[in-house]
Amino acid sequence: MKILITGGMGVNGAVTARHLIRAGQRPVLLDNRMDLSLISDIEKSVDLVVGDILDPESLDKVVTDHEITHVAHLAALMPGPAEADPALGIKVGVDGTLNVLEIARHRGLERVVFTSSKAVYGEIHGRHAYPEYVPVNEAHPQNPADLYGTIKVCCETLGTYYRKKYGVDFVSLRFGSIYGPGKEVRHGALSLYGQMIENVMSGKGFSVESGGDQFNEALYVGDVARSIILALEVEDPAERVFNIGTGVGVTLHDFERILGRLYPDSKIEIGSGLDFRMSEKKSYCIFDIAKAREHLGFTPAYDLEAGIKDYIETIERLRPR
Repeated sequence: MKILITGGMGVNGAVTARHLIRAGQRPVLLDNRMDLSLISDIEKSVDLVVGDILDPESLDKVVTDHEITHVAHLAALMPGPAEADPALGIKVGVDGTLNVLEIARHRGLERVVFTSSKAVYGEIHGRHAYPEYVPVNEAHPQNPADLYGTIKVCCETLGTYYRKKYGVDFVSLRFGSIYGPGKEVRHGALSLYGQMIENVMSGKGFSVESGGDQFNEALYVGDVARSIILALEVEDPAERVFNIGTGVGVTLHDFERILGRLYPDSKIEIGSGLDFRMSEKKSYCIFDIAKAREHLGFTPAYDLEAGIKDYIETIERLRPR
């Protein structure tokens, strides 16, 4: 198995590469610019390619030159930039995915794993939201509330079409709210969990006016990586679309409790109430991950404390000396 990770130098790509190396693989990381900030510790153990998924010829060259058999397709424009430039968001998301699928079709690649999002579900209401938090499964209606979610729905639909029409082996993973090293710098407002961890680490403290009682999925990037690798490896799964999360809701107070033990002198202030993001889109939820357990063999390896500790250790390891 020779694996190409598109968006390979990003937050999720870097962690996936690190886990693949531990499993004896040497993945190829494709990104639109050379950025070693999240992969400085593994730079010598991967093949790095600067390229554009919007250029099908260069993408095809990467696949043929490196004898790629599997693609983990992570490249995408984040929600904020996509809303700011819809045309570019659609090009990167939809056209980029189409290019990957076309190359998989013509080169006979063994599998494409697409990284999707809970954004496909849009707003979460009723029994799946406060106060019941009935877990959301893959049959939940798709009603995206932003362009990012709309693009993910489109890409999943394209992948399903290519699987049925052309036999491209396509698997889609819908992630809950992700936190991990690098997300605070790169994803801004989407990274409140990361802001909290890194502010406490740096001695700045952390304060948020409200939202401490809001339950939500908090998925560590280590489990993102593990799920991608399982999806690349599993033989002919009976299901092709999976929710990936912890199946457990946590609050900002849970983060506070763990960080307070690790950094006893830290100053953390969290107000009560719901909706800590103070956003128009209310997508807080807990995932039903039964299908991922059954068909991928996925069980979360990082509870909140393990995730926070690994986050801190990774930041310390990547910090310039």
